[in-house]
Amino acid sequence: METKIPRVFISYSWTNSLHVEKVISLAERLMSHRIDVILDKWELKEGQDKYVFMEQCVTNNDIDKVLLICDKAYTEKANMRTGGVGDETMIISSELYGKTKQEKFIPIIFENDEDGKPYCPAYIKSRIYIDLSFEDNRYETEYDKLLRNIHNKPQYKKPVLGDFPEWLDNDSVNLFPIRDIIRQIKGYTGDNQSKFNTLIKRFLDSYILALDEYKIKEIKLSGELIVTQINDMKTIRDLYIDFLDALILFPNNITDILTGYFEMIYNSVFDVENSSSCNEYSFEHFRFFIWECFICTTAYLCHYEMYRELHEILCHTYFLRDSFFKGSSISNRTFVHFRQYLKTIEEGYKPTSSEPRLFSYTAKMLIEREKKPIITKETLSNADILLCQLSKALIINETYGSGWFPYCYVYSNSLSHQWIRLKSKKYCYKIMPLFGVKSIEEMKITIENDQFDEQLRYSNSFDCVPTIMSSIKIEDIASLN
Repeated sequence: METKIPRVFISYSWTNSLHVEKVISLAERLMSHRIDVILDKWELKEGQDKYVFMEQCVTNNDIDKVLLICDKAYTEKANMRTGGVGDETMIISSELYGKTKQEKFIPIIFENDEDGKPYCPAYIKSRIYIDLSFEDNRYETEYDKLLRNIHNKPQYKKPVLGDFPEWLDNDSVNLFPIRDIIRQIKGYTGDNQSKFNTLIKRFLDSYILALDEYKIKEIKLSGELIVTQINDMKTIRDLYIDFLDALILFPNNITDILTGYFEMIYNSVFDVENSSSCNEYSFEHFRFFIWECFICTTAYLCHYEMYRELHEILCHTYFLRDSFFKGSSISNRTFVHFRQYLKTIEEGYKPTSSEPRLFSYTAKMLIEREKKPIITKETLSNADILLCQLSKALIINETYGSGWFPYCYVYSNSLSHQWIRLKSKKYCYKIMPLFGVKSIEEMKITIENDQFDEQLRYSNSFDCVPTIMSSIKIEDIASLN
């Protein structure tokens, strides 16, 4: 659809011949930028009434803007109400303070006085002006302002209203200290490692303190209670994503911080004094939370192509509690331990929900908890599959169980695009750190560990979890430049 062509009238004084030429040059340039300029030099013919012409141009509703070219002569005539400028001034004053929108009239400064102050008629002195009195780069900046004003394409646009902040309705947990520390981390610009470490420690302490408020006190558990608690925890989950946003600015510290985060969070939430008041299912909302945070972390690091850091996080040895009993022993685990089946949700809540035929209610909950622009349904499901593929490629299994099963794999449509790019040798070198290898041949051997498994799927689904080689043949890797 073609946009309306704006029409502009230029009011100026003929006294200064140099300024007249400058006015014509300005008019020609505006015309070249799709603005229909009404200029007396072009429009007014011998025998026509110049007063009527000028009045029609000023009062005509079809004229979108009136540019008032302000130099010494124009200002003096306007103030004294003399000559043609004086006549125009009386008409413009009436329009300016009457029925016409004030933004129709734009003062354009062409000349400054001996003190460097712009010449501008008294009646429009308080108006914001465009200053074209310069002959350097400032002229272009001011001309750009004028162009944007006429075409109604401002450089700074008022943003659209966002969603209501979820945390304002969540009065049960005070999350302000966490937000405050995240702002401090984002604003940190120094090189004092000790101070930075202190900020991270304060974040973790505040975060664990807040998570403790989400522990379920009720003895009688239900799937509905667990789901409600997960929904309530989205706000604190979003704060973790804000924390990730801040950490991206400090890539040298990110691996140790994130592995420490998951270890500390896991060992803190699974720690209760009185085991008679709870059981293993009392913590399913925390299991969901940690699983979700790990997938979000993977999505973030992939988005910023921090492949070496992601590899280190996946290959890290995590020392985690064996149970929720206080004083429980600690065992070495892999990241796969963060993926656990949530029985209360899948077997207790899902059958009586409005969608009992879902492959996984847990997966559905996750992919609906977007935080754009990075955390979306697609990036969450892709990250989930990627964790499965890498757990097989890097041969990372849980000590007493299998690898990472990607509950969200049925929601992914685009992960294959990443692996198709392995045809490019350049892309192979970029993504090589993800596999922890130093050559393309090593990477091919590692990728071959991700073998197709027809059992790796939902029992009621025809689609299996895709492998890397579902998208590309080994012999095609690095076959193109």
